[in-house]
Amino acid sequence: MDSDIAADVAAMADLAAQVMGDGDGPPEKLVEGDGPHALAWRDWPAAELAADPGSFAEHGADEMIEALARPTVTLKGGARMMIEPTTALVAVDVNTGGDTSPAAGLKANLAALRELPRQLRLRGLGGQIVVDPAPMPKKERRNVESALRAALRADPVETSLAGWTTLGLIELQRQRARAPLPMTEGDAR
Repeated sequence: MDSDIAADVAAMADLAAQVMGDGDGPPEKLVEGDGPHALAWRDWPAAELAADPGSFAEHGADEMIEALARPTVTLKGGARMMIEPTTALVAVDVNTGGDTSPAAGLKANLAALRELPRQLRLRGLGGQIVVDPAPMPKKERRNVESALRAALRADPVETSLAGWTTLGLIELQRQRARAPLPMTEGDAR
């Protein structure tokens, strides 16, 4: 491990010396950065690789991938969030599920907005995002917005919170970091 780090540092030092020595001429691309596979192997600790046929099913990865192809995300307390990409935007609808308590809307919105950046990242969704939160008192908007801002700060994909509309929707603008997951077979879009 130490020899790998030393080799990486030596390679970067050699590259820095070459770049510093080439100051003539117009700007140009000097090197190609590491691809995602090289970055993953360098940044993640060595792990046991399950490469046998059926490993996805054995570890539950099949179900997780299938869940991303469906619009419904089940949240704590029985609440649900529907994430539906359209041509123009990504619509997100938050529902309380079977909970009819007075605080159900606030609990569902907090759970949904804490989970939203992760779901968008996993699905590869970006652009304009409109969230229709579950009904809640207007005085709770600040708490909901704070939870969303905290979740967005922890997410590596750049997302800006445009704010609340007059109809009570939340507008976001998110960088398109990669291609979105393909639509399911039954999707007519």
